[in-house]
Amino acid sequence: MEDLIKTFTFKTLPIEIEIKDIRFVQELPKLLGQPHKATFYQIIWLTEGEAIFRIDFREIPVKANEILIISAGQVCQFDTTSDYAGKIILFTTSFFTITESDSNFLYTSEIFNPINLNKAVSTDKELTGNLISLLENKLNETPDNFQTNIAQSYLRVILFETERKVSRSYYPLNNLGRRFFNAVEQHFRENRSTEYYVQLLGINEKNLSKEIKSLTGKTPKVYIDSRIILEAKRLLAYSRLSAKEIGFELGFDEPTNFTKYFHKHTGLTPTLFRSTIKT
Repeated sequence: MEDLIKTFTFKTLPIEIEIKDIRFVQELPKLLGQPHKATFYQIIWLTEGEAIFRIDFREIPVKANEILIISAGQVCQFDTTSDYAGKIILFTTSFFTITESDSNFLYTSEIFNPINLNKAVSTDKELTGNLISLLENKLNETPDNFQTNIAQSYLRVILFETERKVSRSYYPLNNLGRRFFNAVEQHFRENRSTEYYVQLLGINEKNLSKEIKSLTGKTPKVYIDSRIILEAKRLLAYSRLSAKEIGFELGFDEPTNFTKYFHKHTGLTPTLFRSTIKT
């Protein structure tokens, strides 16, 4: 069935990266000012003013000289009324992951882990501005055999600089925690039990519980449940699927089981949540 929100895929370009002036957001309020999702990553850098972006039911304030990263697949709503300026970099996974190291970065870095995701990060204005200018100039040049690799290198430095800032401010995510988060992201529709992930990853349940509790304040089971509920809320708020269909989509064999599960974790039935949600 058709979604209630617009899903954007990356438009056809020689290479899958693009830089836009952020003011274009205010020119498309009926699209970007409404909840939507993209199949690509978005890096927002403000040079002036302040804005509030709504991402997965949370309001994220961003000020001048701060970077906000929106991951592929997240539901977002841009601020189309505030006065702000800056740049937005759009890129796909396939563009960035030229090497195995690049691919690992997306799954091990602090800026993309669930704890720090969508936190505005302060930047060095001059350094960030120079890097984005270099990247933008490279993308505007006549394409040649070196353009993609050079552009990817500039993007990598921008992400690495952001990663360095985040790593200084937040508890670092070790391999055990990240393996668990990645596994949940891949399999939450299939299984909701902690034991499943313990066996899948070949890890000790006690060690897992200790690590996830230190990172999130939640037990592994509570974290798994919170991920399922987030997806349920996304589908209830932004799709035309019925509660029954959403339950099946999330791995529930019976509609009543999904209703009970959702009510247990939110205090609302799926139907009541859908009727009261404000997007």
